[in-house]
Amino acid sequence: MRKNVAPQLGLVSQIVDHPHARELARISEVLDKLPQAAKLVVQDLAIGTGASNAGRGGMSGEQVLRAVVLKQMHEWSYADLAFHLADSSTFRTFCRIGMCEREPKKSALAANIKRVKPETLEQVNRLIVGRA
Repeated sequence: MRKNVAPQLGLVSQIVDHPHARELARISEVLDKLPQAAKLVVQDLAIGTGASNAGRGGMSGEQVLRAVVLKQMHEWSYADLAFHLADSSTFRTFCRIGMCEREPKKSALAANIKRVKPETLEQVNRLIVGRA
């Protein structure tokens, strides 16, 4: 079964003093105040999957939502997104991927992000606009 909340980060995240890092921190604050947004994503991720304790736990709804934000924000391909999550402590921190945790591969990112329905992203957008 998928978790709604990402596990605690493995190491202390590094704070980078850069305009883009500050922008991501502000976006992160908004998403932190809207936990129902990640719950909506979890519902889409759970469709068609059985409850199983076998295998790796997979990405949380929060991680997938934040990966969607990065992908859309930068107009990245799944390969680019995978690279930046592997390479950047700022992007890993934003997506709640601990420094000791394996980064998601391109195929895992694509499979998870494609499961999120456009209607769900529309609901998330409404939540964010309502919060603003």
